[in-house]
Amino acid sequence: MPLLPLTLGLILGILLSFVSDGRADLFGLGIFLGFILLLLYLVFAGLFRKSFILNPIIIAASACCFTLMGFVKTELIKANVFSVEQVSENVNFGTVFRSAISESGYQTIHISLDKTSIGNKQITSSGNIILTLDTLEKKYETGDYVAFRTSLETFRTETNPGSFDAAYYYGTHHYIGRAFIPSNCIVKTGTRNNITTFFSKQQDQIARKLQLWLPKSVSGIGTALLLGNKAGIDPQVLDSFSNTGAMHVLAVSGLHVGIILIIFQYILQFFSRWITKKQSIIFSVVLIWAFGLLSGASPSVIRAVVMFTILTFGQLLSRKNSGMNNLLLSAVILLMYDPYYLFDIGFQLSYIALAGIFLFQNPVYRLIHIRQKWLDWFWKGSAVGIAATIATTPFMLYWFHQFPNYFLLSNIVVMLLGFVVLLFPIILVFTAWIPYFKTLIIFLTALSLQLLVIGIQFVDRVPGSLSGGFELDFFHFLILLTIIGYCTYQALIKETLSRLPFIAFACCFIFLSWKREIKLNRNEFQVFSAKQFCGIIQYEGRLISFYESSPKNKQVVQILKNAVRDSGLNRSRAIVLKSMNRLTIGNKNILFTRHKNGWRITLDGKTFNYRTRGTPGKDENKQLLSQRLQDYLYKDEQIQPFKISI
Repeated sequence: MPLLPLTLGLILGILLSFVSDGRADLFGLGIFLGFILLLLYLVFAGLFRKSFILNPIIIAASACCFTLMGFVKTELIKANVFSVEQVSENVNFGTVFRSAISESGYQTIHISLDKTSIGNKQITSSGNIILTLDTLEKKYETGDYVAFRTSLETFRTETNPGSFDAAYYYGTHHYIGRAFIPSNCIVKTGTRNNITTFFSKQQDQIARKLQLWLPKSVSGIGTALLLGNKAGIDPQVLDSFSNTGAMHVLAVSGLHVGIILIIFQYILQFFSRWITKKQSIIFSVVLIWAFGLLSGASPSVIRAVVMFTILTFGQLLSRKNSGMNNLLLSAVILLMYDPYYLFDIGFQLSYIALAGIFLFQNPVYRLIHIRQKWLDWFWKGSAVGIAATIATTPFMLYWFHQFPNYFLLSNIVVMLLGFVVLLFPIILVFTAWIPYFKTLIIFLTALSLQLLVIGIQFVDRVPGSLSGGFELDFFHFLILLTIIGYCTYQALIKETLSRLPFIAFACCFIFLSWKREIKLNRNEFQVFSAKQFCGIIQYEGRLISFYESSPKNKQVVQILKNAVRDSGLNRSRAIVLKSMNRLTIGNKNILFTRHKNGWRITLDGKTFNYRTRGTPGKDENKQLLSQRLQDYLYKDEQIQPFKISI
């Protein structure tokens, strides 16, 4: 794998740019590159003949060049993306590339900046903006070219446990900020009809047709499978996919493009009399590019299409044992195009899963020999799932703090139905003009989607299907990734069982389990930052959530769901608070009392006041204020949720 040191060098350069945050000087960069040169020489010297020392030196030097390229490319992109201060209160121009209307009646549009007026000059600007409009009198669609002027605010991550990290996500997707804008501060000045907006409009049209053709219970799943848009999926169904480790099925990425590539190649086999194998491979690549553009040309789709294009052309060139090298080549190309891809969770999971499959699938499959063909087929598919899970486990624990215990069962469901649930929607889109055939395909599509949902929900209902509550910082994540990779490599590929790495793995596993056990058994009372009074009580392995009796707020529901998932426990009760509630849990007595300015909490003789209205006093705890008051009084401050041991 000659591209491995180059890929590692490129990744290190990108990371250096973010770690330095623009403060790296040439001297520090030179020292760092020298250190990387020495490190790469020591690591990769063993891959070459000891008598010929020039080869590893050249490889290490090339890796350093890629480190420098990764650093410079990232710094250039960071310099081109405007800041909130540069955009706020100036007239900006850009193209709408996403538009949606929420249930509350507000329209949210995503704008790609084109230029900004500063004084009497117009300069080219770069970055994305999210604007929420106060009215639906003027609706903006994909492709509209708009001018606007407003004051932007940066993205803030809620401090509640398990919350979506908005600052990280939007910051690594070239977003500058967001604003709630009056309708008189934005105007449409024209329309941009380029290839991106054309395919985005096609995507919207296909989504509307799928919602019209398919039953409501499965139309959201069909739209997600074909287009990657999960907005229409029932939240309970979405949770089932997440809990069973099958969420990747609903994100159009490497799995979908790989299956669709197989579908296209299988169909083209029927025309083997007229087209050669090489021609069918080329046609397959053209078709997956058409699918990628048709599905909206999102970054995750284009990444997957580029990755499989390179892998497929490697097959076209009949290069043996080059799958891993082709994978690395696609990663280098994509990261050179946009270094921010490295921080996308989908990018990380796609590449590490494929790397695991390339490295470990055959060794896992060879562990068990099965004579029956149908059982062997199941085992071969399971070996793919095991190999991918081995590689992605550190990422799942780090990003999602949970592990699906029955991933093999959900993998079997995906194996049985993954092919047809992707094939039927594609056939439906392209054959909807055939009257009677359309009815048959709609029935088969709805049936296959319903079977997929039933299968995933069945696995989710099996007791102990999910282990949650894991906590890893970045340092522990790197250690776990290194240990799992090395131990698996030694056991499956080298077929050696040395003691030291497996002792390290056992110690790592014990440490993670110990930290999780402490988290599961802590006794705490928490109040969250939200529009309504809400929180959780964790005591002796039980979890109780509470919230106000006013109409349910979606934000509160999501906050409580995130907190329950982050805790690693199953919720035993949910309490709707009224004017006065008394709760006894174990030997603890908790009293909730409503008053005109909020709530009073009495916990074993101690009293705390949570304010929802009025002016707080100087001595009042800012953690015990409603989100509205916190934003008004402490707008730029990250306030942690109120937490007390009980």
